[in-house]
Amino acid sequence: MLRWLLLYALLLALPAAAQLPPDPEMTQNRAFRVKFQVPAHWLVSRQRTDSVELLRYHDPADGAHLWVARLRGRHAHTRPVSALQRLLRQLGATHHAEHRATAHGLDYLESTGTCRVGGRELRYDARVTTYQGQVLLVYLYATPTAFNTQAPLLHRVLDSFAPLPAD
Repeated sequence: MLRWLLLYALLLALPAAAQLPPDPEMTQNRAFRVKFQVPAHWLVSRQRTDSVELLRYHDPADGAHLWVARLRGRHAHTRPVSALQRLLRQLGATHHAEHRATAHGLDYLESTGTCRVGGRELRYDARVTTYQGQVLLVYLYATPTAFNTQAPLLHRVLDSFAPLPAD
């Protein structure tokens, strides 16, 4: 009995950061024609340039980032292998391997690894797909510690991308 009381007291004493985060919420983007899960507490910003339309999600607690983008303009018809190589080169991942992955009917070219941005080592997972005539990029990165701590959640977010049903 004493052992159970000690275990219960220990569980009550766990800090909030050690508790599991809430399940991510489903969001959809009609312009990109995809739906995906993202934690509700992640901050979102949008950016649009002549070459990309970008949704940036950021976890203020541990610094994880998720970029969801579609290529536009003269880059809109870039081959996935070229888009992935260009993205990773710009982000400091000069040596990387690519492999194919499929999730929810989307066929990706994917690369995982580490890179250095601003002198910091980051772990990343980058995916590129062509879907309904557009090139979509999904790029998730965090410090190695945050990536390892949040691995189940981050993989759940990555694997949640799915096409939106046709209207």
